[in-house]
Amino acid sequence: MLSELLEAPHVMTMPPLDDRRLVSRVLRHVLQGTTDGRLPRLNDVDPWLVGDDWSNCALVRIRKPRDQSVFIVVGDNLLSQREGVLDREPISHCPPTTLLGVSLFFLAEAVEGRAAIMVEGGAAHLGTPILYRTLLVPLSEDDLTVEAVLIAANFREHRDEEQTSRVTRQVWSHSFASRGAEPRRVPREAAL
Repeated sequence: MLSELLEAPHVMTMPPLDDRRLVSRVLRHVLQGTTDGRLPRLNDVDPWLVGDDWSNCALVRIRKPRDQSVFIVVGDNLLSQREGVLDREPISHCPPTTLLGVSLFFLAEAVEGRAAIMVEGGAAHLGTPILYRTLLVPLSEDDLTVEAVLIAANFREHRDEEQTSRVTRQVWSHSFASRGAEPRRVPREAAL
């Protein structure tokens, strides 16, 4: 079934799907339910199938204005404070100096561009320099309105011998064109 997705004419070139990478596993899981070029649905995201990766995932319910969007659920590895809970909290309560806060920087592009976006770069998470990769996938029940976004992110501590960069680069994106609308281009790089 996945090979059909990769060869379908509506799917742009996929990133390398490597089961060692959390974002690849989550992307494959979500896209398996979408075979007709439509946006994945919230019901296509099953925490039991994502398994252990769920602690590195978050779901955001999109509201207008966008800063009033709320977290549906946030995995333990993405929490800003180990004791804190962001479930059902506005996204404005998430500190921008966390991996989840950095990932939220791309929320508008995922929603407005109707695009799954994979980015990587360097940032800080809980006061520690990290290298990270994050995936944002817009979700819609009717394929017209983006109602939620799935975020999957993983990271490792930055090693002293590695050069640091605050530049985040887009690794991959896939626009789900809305009916009667042209897909919107997503910027390639952003400085955080």
